[in-house]
Amino acid sequence: MGQGRSLYAVGILCRRYSKIYASAEKAVEDIPAGSTVLFGGFGLCGIPERLIDAIADNKGIDKLTAVSNNAGIDGVGLGKLLNTRQIKRMVSSYVGENREFARQYLGGELELELVPQGTLAEKVRAGGAGIPAFFTATGFGTAIQHGGTPIKYGVDGVAVIEAAPRE
Repeated sequence: MGQGRSLYAVGILCRRYSKIYASAEKAVEDIPAGSTVLFGGFGLCGIPERLIDAIADNKGIDKLTAVSNNAGIDGVGLGKLLNTRQIKRMVSSYVGENREFARQYLGGELELELVPQGTLAEKVRAGGAGIPAFFTATGFGTAIQHGGTPIKYGVDGVAVIEAAPRE
């Protein structure tokens, strides 16, 4: 303990900056619209179900960029937030089991950045460590490198936002 700092003061400080909330609703209440939110889990295992429910119940939390390895399934996991139209963009490695996701994406209502699983994990790790960019040969020589993969379709089925080329 530093000079002049009591255990009582340290206890007050720890409670003041605690990440423990009384409820899921309290934990998400200050997430602003337009935020990027990382959703943990793999498939439907280990997903933050109560937090997803709390976000779904708070209609002020919308236009989200959801970063997850998957888009849930219809009505479960991120499927709940897709049903309530709170997700604007998905950054994901797998989106194949959610009909509502497919409908919104192909209908021009939802943006998608499809990222290989290992690259997604590294993007999360690097971002958390403050590393702004990294190299991976995963997409080398593909549409990922050259750009042009559709991020968002228009209602007529034509890509209106395409991925930029990567260096």
